[in-house]
Amino acid sequence: MDVYLDPKETELLTGLLEHRLEGLHREIHHTDSRSFKAELKAEEALAQEVLAKLKTPAAMGI
Repeated sequence: MDVYLDPKETELLTGLLEHRLEGLHREIHHTDSRSFKAELKAEEALAQEVLAKLKTPAAMGI
């Protein structure tokens, strides 16, 4: 699937992902459940992948 974002949309999405990643770091650090921690780490990895794509213009076809 291709998604084309203008610069303002990219900036908004980048900010939202960065904010979520900050929350995930805290949540991962404070959870005691191994299975929940694993789920959070998987979400963190996916969010980092998407964020990297947003920060790489070539990955968006620009």
